[in-house]
Amino acid sequence: MRALIALLLCLSSPALADVSIVDGDTLRIDGERVRLWGFDAPERRQSCQMNGRSEPIGQEATVALRSILAAGPLRCQLRQEHDRNGRPVMECWAGATSIGDAMVRSGWAWAVPHFSKDLYLPAQEEAERANRGVWAGRGYCEAPARFRQQHRR
Repeated sequence: MRALIALLLCLSSPALADVSIVDGDTLRIDGERVRLWGFDAPERRQSCQMNGRSEPIGQEATVALRSILAAGPLRCQLRQEHDRNGRPVMECWAGATSIGDAMVRSGWAWAVPHFSKDLYLPAQEEAERANRGVWAGRGYCEAPARFRQQHRR
């Protein structure tokens, strides 16, 4: 029910919704955590080795999401009632910008074809070719799902 209220607030008057960023793929809209649909961004505390240095990719993904949200008013569509953590899953846009596409294209998130039906795969391929975000430098960044499995609290 709260997800429906958050969705209606986003759609009817996005400027009135209280929106904050939890991490690169999670927002808090009017106090409710919302999982963004179709992509997986690094966890806030995640880092990876790039060019011989440890880079805080989780923090950088959060900064990238903040920048994308500045593109315009937030508009969201409910895609799934809840994920395995009980959060509503929404596809969102900042103005005319697809947040999922922008995060993956910038290299700060992985496409999740299982959910997005390959929608963001071309953006990920572009980010990989251009060495953006997690694809930059000579190094290896593990996917967030693997990071979560190996670093459970």
